Amino acid sequence: MSNKHYINLKNELRKEKFVQKEYEVSFESLDLPEEYSSSEDVKVNLYIIKEKNGYAVSMNFKSDVQVECSRCLEPFNMDLSGTSNVFLSTKKLESGKLGSGDLDTQYLEDEEKFDLNDFIREEILVKTPMKPLCDENCKGICPICGANKNENPCDCEKKEKRKNSPFAKLQKLLEGKQK
Repeated sequence: MSNKHYINLKNELRKEKFVQKEYEVSFESLDLPEEYSSSEDVKVNLYIIKEKNGYAVSMNFKSDVQVECSRCLEPFNMDLSGTSNVFLSTKKLESGKLGSGDLDTQYLEDEEKFDLNDFIREEILVKTPMKPLCDENCKGICPICGANKNENPCDCEKKEKRKNSPFAKLQKLLEGKQK
């Protein structure tokens, strides 16, 4: 979806050195990978301060995202709300190297436009854990029968361990004598 939220920084800060705005951004317009979904818009509070060589931007956002648990593969809602700060520089990058102070700096291609969707998308991707879990104690799925061990505990692994045990043959001998 191409419903982008561009903010015209020059117009917003023509009379003021500071501006605070609230936005609701459609989740679909963020162009996130298909494993992310949400039925709610992302709520954003944006604070922009005009400085000598650019704009200091602080964003508070609230987003509930549905992702898949990396252990049990069940979908669950994850709160990815947070705060982010960035400096939008109107200066051109003079060399191909970035210094340590440049890591929180974005260089604007167009001095007037700031793409809010890109900013939100980046923050959601950064705040998502590499392996999202529905619960810290999620038991996952059984590698043998495929059952969700959170819902249906199974004893497949115990049976498999007993079968592959070096004492399994002795167990069979004992069972044969008892009959």
